Amino acid sequence: MVIGRKGIIRDVALGIRLRFKSGRDILRGISRYASRNCHWRIHIINVFDHDTVSEFKTAIARRVDGIILNGVVFPEITSMLKGSSIPLVAFGARTPELGRRTRSLVFVRNNDYAIGQVGADYMTSLGAFRSYVYIPTNQPSYASHLRQGGFTDRLRQKGIAVRAFHIDPSRLDGGYEEIKSLAEWLRTLPKPIAAMAAFDQRAAHLLEAAQLCGLKVPGHLAVLGVDNDELICDFTAPPLTSIEPDHGHNGELAAAELERMMGAPAGNIVRLRKSSRRRIVERQSARPIPPAAQLVARGIAYISRNATRGISTADVIAHLGVSRRLADLRFREFSGKTIHEAIVEARLEELKRQLRETENGIASLTAACGFGSENYAKNLFKARFGMSMTAYRADSSPSRPCTAADA
Repeated sequence: MVIGRKGIIRDVALGIRLRFKSGRDILRGISRYASRNCHWRIHIINVFDHDTVSEFKTAIARRVDGIILNGVVFPEITSMLKGSSIPLVAFGARTPELGRRTRSLVFVRNNDYAIGQVGADYMTSLGAFRSYVYIPTNQPSYASHLRQGGFTDRLRQKGIAVRAFHIDPSRLDGGYEEIKSLAEWLRTLPKPIAAMAAFDQRAAHLLEAAQLCGLKVPGHLAVLGVDNDELICDFTAPPLTSIEPDHGHNGELAAAELERMMGAPAGNIVRLRKSSRRRIVERQSARPIPPAAQLVARGIAYISRNATRGISTADVIAHLGVSRRLADLRFREFSGKTIHEAIVEARLEELKRQLRETENGIASLTAACGFGSENYAKNLFKARFGMSMTAYRADSSPSRPCTAADA
């Protein structure tokens, strides 16, 4: 296929991952730039196809003028390219293999750290969630790692901690066992949850896990993917909100860099071009926090501030300004606890903290944490944590001797 203006025809091989939307968009960007500015005879190699390696061997053997590579998945290709002087534009990170080249090489990639930051800003714009999580790829990925860093760091700047999903390697199959493990993890998190996934396919796994454990999306869980692959986003349940990097712009960058290298004397050119263009395509998987979840969040915040002051369920309901029936219903739905259980849980957590950090006696601690009865607090603590307060304090501070006040 020959495209572009009249002039010297250059033979260009494009190794593109056509199975992904990102690859198809990159190809469109290359075509746009080349048709306006270049005169190329293009040979498209579908990376992942079983003939990929042999087609690259042919392209290198016949000395094509330039190569654009989107996705290195075969070691044989990397080995061929690292020893070649053919101008090369590669998408992605500087791999150790290609990094050995010292001439005629440009890397083009998204600013994946900034994509993570955009995801964090978008999720916080929807309201105050009780959990913020990141779902990385199930195999090592530089893009996933950078996106996680941007997401986590931006939320940390806002005083928000992020949890990341890590799976038992024995369940790492990309299928039911992995999704089941993800569902089990989601059940343990305070609701509502804001979740960003590394890619749309990973977000689709998250939506399947939510369905498996009965979480409402949106409502209990808001989900954000990356790539805006319509073949995934439009057919998940519900349709998936996604960050769309401008892969087409990356394709134009790649074509411009290759044309420049092919037209210049061979030299020591190794550069990185990073694109920050992106937009968010909103669908139903991420919406502002519903009033019901906001109600519970206000209740939890009130309990956190006042649990040790002897408040009751009635005090929380009065603060919320709704009926007891509605308050109980919403608390069970979004926290999995009754209001009373949430109050007791907050008192026990404060009691644990004071056992670790102070030397006050048990009687004074239980009173300070809002318990009306020392014996009730002792029995509750042992039932909840499987040990007495004295044993917990000893385990937390092994060098500290017990005192008579601990008895």
